[in-house]
Amino acid sequence: MSALPLCMLLAAGAHAEAPAEGVRQVPSFALPVSPYLSPQAQESVRSAVIHGDPTAKLDNAAVLAQLDSIRKGTDQWAYGEIAELRKRFAVELHHETWGGIPVVRVQPRSAPADPANQRLLIELHGGAFVFGRADSLGLLEAIPVAAMTGMTVLAVEYRQGPEHRFPAASEDVAAVYRAALARLPAAHIGIFGCSAGGVLTGESLAWFAKEKLPMPGAAGLFCAGGDARYGGDSRYVMAAINDALLPHADGTLPIMEDLYYGDVDFRDPLVSPVFSEPLLAQFPPTLFITGTRAAELSNVSYMHSRLVDLERVSDLHVWEGLGHAFHLDAKLPESQQAYRVMARFFAKHLGTALPASHPAPAAAAAPR
Repeated sequence: MSALPLCMLLAAGAHAEAPAEGVRQVPSFALPVSPYLSPQAQESVRSAVIHGDPTAKLDNAAVLAQLDSIRKGTDQWAYGEIAELRKRFAVELHHETWGGIPVVRVQPRSAPADPANQRLLIELHGGAFVFGRADSLGLLEAIPVAAMTGMTVLAVEYRQGPEHRFPAASEDVAAVYRAALARLPAAHIGIFGCSAGGVLTGESLAWFAKEKLPMPGAAGLFCAGGDARYGGDSRYVMAAINDALLPHADGTLPIMEDLYYGDVDFRDPLVSPVFSEPLLAQFPPTLFITGTRAAELSNVSYMHSRLVDLERVSDLHVWEGLGHAFHLDAKLPESQQAYRVMARFFAKHLGTALPASHPAPAAAAAPR
């Protein structure tokens, strides 16, 4: 009998059979719907599993071939959702141009009358930088946020691929931001977005720093972090769970966003600000929202940890059992919770009060 302790023998045996380079081989298993979800969210998750995402396994050649129908289908779905949102939320929509860029100004009827108390949020829609519009995907979150904060929201119609390439979108957001700065101080302006719009929010902050513009008072990176390629464990796990394309052995994965980015260095801080500590040290208070079934979870967690380590104000909220961009379905109780989190965050850091129908924010943090 060997004199080695049993635990060491077991460890030695496990090491002998372990895959090369510590790569874990994960067996398949059945993943039930989370019991913590509301009945509405449970039904939404079941429906997503049953029906799937028709774009989940499309390579970029297939995306290009189907891009017109993807764009039209996305917009048509969004317009139906927007019609319902307008019945629920008291807002007015105005198509305008700010800094030469088309925007939809979402004006809440709950906006304060006193100009000193008025605030502005810039919203950047999702869609992998190739589909979606300010007046479609953009309004899905701009309308609830405007109504619940009492703040004016500008949904930006930024340029996308494949017709345009990086940094076109960052330039467009900066043009809108300059126009906003002509009306309000930076401390009274916030910026946020979901998915590609969340990525673009981080890229826009990087662009503002490059252009030596003052940072806005607050930012929201929703369903996105500071790495434009969404790295980390969750990229693999969620690809398997969502029956999507798995990354290659080296961790790379062709993504729709490549049709906008082209041949860029994804560690360039203007593309992925998480890789630059000097840049992150300039970030305003930042809110992250994601879910445990979201491919961006690892990316978001890493970005949040970097900001916290640099002593920046950073809030991370993770919703159990929900996936990428879940809050765009405003009917879900969990989405309503997420919008309340957003409203309180922006009110707190932009130094104003929420409309009377919503809870007042906590006292504002001391400026850094």
